[in-house]
Amino acid sequence: MLLATGAALLIGTARAAEDSTARLRFDYDVRLGTFLDNGESNSDYKAPQTLSGAWVMPTVGLRFGTGHRIMTGVAFLQQFGQKPFGEVPDFVAYYNYKGKVFNGFGGLVPRDEMRGYYSRALFSDSVGYFKRTLAGALLRWEGSQGGIEAFFDWNAEDTKTGKESFMAGLAGELGLGRRQLFRIGLAGYMYHYRLGERAVEAGEAPNFLVDNVMYHIYGGFDLGDLTALDVLSLDAGIVGSLSRGRIEVGNAGGWTARAGFHARFNIEWHGWGLEDTFFAGKGLMPLWGTYGTQVYWGDAFYNAPLYNRTDLYWSKTLASWLSIRAALVFHQTARGVDFCQQASVRVHLWK
Repeated sequence: MLLATGAALLIGTARAAEDSTARLRFDYDVRLGTFLDNGESNSDYKAPQTLSGAWVMPTVGLRFGTGHRIMTGVAFLQQFGQKPFGEVPDFVAYYNYKGKVFNGFGGLVPRDEMRGYYSRALFSDSVGYFKRTLAGALLRWEGSQGGIEAFFDWNAEDTKTGKESFMAGLAGELGLGRRQLFRIGLAGYMYHYRLGERAVEAGEAPNFLVDNVMYHIYGGFDLGDLTALDVLSLDAGIVGSLSRGRIEVGNAGGWTARAGFHARFNIEWHGWGLEDTFFAGKGLMPLWGTYGTQVYWGDAFYNAPLYNRTDLYWSKTLASWLSIRAALVFHQTARGVDFCQQASVRVHLWK
């Protein structure tokens, strides 16, 4: 499906380019953000740490034809307290076609273009802080009843060591009823992480290849339109994982399946809100002790058999190009309560 859609994008680009030169239009897109995440841990699921920094992603390009554009630029991240320009900026370059229901990207794409709902069991907050681009493709379909997106992200490749990693996934949601007060949805991905035979021979890892599948299936409702509240929503479902480590070529290894109950409640009024997320089940990351964040992109608290996260927040879109969020976050497990303070500012300017 992704290959067929990619081919259609290329054909559409070629056709649009035939008569596009007379209608080239300059385009720009500038994204900037700052973040602070100060974690004070009492349990041993996470070490106490403060994550803070600022990032900027300026891109320029050309629009042509109907709905076509090509953009290029850089994505630079500066962590507070570290040496300026210590990180190598990411290159950004992508083609985008936007139609009535379809919006497709190919190349090195801003990760902010992902619109799906992904539980923090799938992607932790820190992924949003530090992973600013997606290398591959992002395809999105949106209609009056909902939408679905599919993505492919090539994370790393080293021809000398044989190491490589990539991720393919999707997320979708469908509104039900005349007013779409009810909804069903799903999200998931498969992450492939190859360390290579040399890593096993050197004793760096017990497996030359690790695969991890994460998924989330849910149903729920939002009754905010029936009340004076902006949001009054609840969704519940199953979140799970399939993990395996392959010892050698020809040995597929055995899959370890984990799953649990996942629910999220959200209430918001004029930007002030409470979001409560609950998980009960066997820890979703059986290989965490060996590979940690090398394999698992979700929050480490989902290793706990019982976990509850409460966000007390203020979130506001002050202008079409400016948004701000501040939150007090409480992570509750049988091993204690971890407290975290979060704040972020986003600026997005475009033509």
